[in-house]
Amino acid sequence: MRFDRMARKKDKLRAAVILAVLLEELEGQALTPAEGREGGEAWSRDHRRSLIGRRNLFRARTRRSTPR
Repeated sequence: MRFDRMARKKDKLRAAVILAVLLEELEGQALTPAEGREGGEAWSRDHRRSLIGRRNLFRARTRRSTPR
């Protein structure tokens, strides 16, 4: 019986979340990725790559094939 109550509670929560997302979409305020998710300018990507020990961006772009 306890499991059944928990399942119903989760279903209600899931329905509330779906409804909230749908209402936001109707208002025209769709969820967008954060600005930090975008790569940024080439020089900043190049700098981050060199800091973690990867090839610089120029060399990465001029490779003949993709890494497998």
